[in-house]
Amino acid sequence: MKAVRIHQYGGPEVLTYEETGTPAPAPNQVLVRVMAASVNPIDVAVRENRFPTPKDPPKTLGSDGAGVVEAVGAEVADVAVGDEVFFSGLGIGSEGSYAEYALMAPLQAVPKPVGLSFVDAAAMGLVFPAAYYALVNRGALQSGETVLVQGGAGGVGSASVQLAKALGATVLTTVNHQKGADLVLGLGADHAIDRHTDDVTEAVKRLTDGRGVDLVHELVASENLATDIGLIAKGGRIVCTGQGPNPEAAIPLGAAIGLDASILFMNLGNAGRAGVAAIMRAVSELVAQGKVRPVIGATLPLADARRAHELLAGEHIGKIVLVP
Repeated sequence: MKAVRIHQYGGPEVLTYEETGTPAPAPNQVLVRVMAASVNPIDVAVRENRFPTPKDPPKTLGSDGAGVVEAVGAEVADVAVGDEVFFSGLGIGSEGSYAEYALMAPLQAVPKPVGLSFVDAAAMGLVFPAAYYALVNRGALQSGETVLVQGGAGGVGSASVQLAKALGATVLTTVNHQKGADLVLGLGADHAIDRHTDDVTEAVKRLTDGRGVDLVHELVASENLATDIGLIAKGGRIVCTGQGPNPEAAIPLGAAIGLDASILFMNLGNAGRAGVAAIMRAVSELVAQGKVRPVIGATLPLADARRAHELLAGEHIGKIVLVP
């Protein structure tokens, strides 16, 4: 089979489109013919060895995707050959999804949302589970609350905007340009705040009648966390999903203490395979209800994975999907 692999860590140039052996499922594994695989920042982190994994190069990159079950191990009872599935969580201790075939645990092969193409389903992986885990599992979002998504035009951000709205929240979000504003408003955001033309703190206070928001979903914590303290209401929560460019962040402790602020962090991997699968099934139900949808920025052949990583490093909107 063809796959995109790395033999050493580095920039996009280390991605190699090459022939490798087609794997066979162990008794407790499923083999999926990959129809589409999405590109995520975690793939870049693995490629650069900023996210150390148990499996060293050579290895196939890719966290998630969608496809058709090709074969199942002898001990697999609840997944069948021919099932259309989408999946997440590969490429850490295992080979990834940038390939024509991928092995996974049966739990990871979740039924593909009805009516979605393989490309659309692949674009749901990782970003929607991450946003759901942030808002629901960690942030305990309640209907009627107000949410600020810091960076709503990105992959996780656009998922968070839709999920927060579907869960009954009033949704504010920051963007970097008018194209981003148009996108998030079309996804259901109540207000888009342009970082380049608006004062974010002033805008949030104005839009909440001075109260602040109940929950901030923070995707660039090292840049925004100190500011976030001034955006929440008393008893407000900040859930940090993305680190941002720096390894540390300082906060105004007095202000945080005075607000009874909760600063929460998250790693989707802590949900475990069963937890991620349960979230993906919940998201699938929201897809069926027409409440959320993927946002795709580009679809490229698997052989163009280097180009996909270059696009990911620049300013872009929506998911980048690779098609074998």
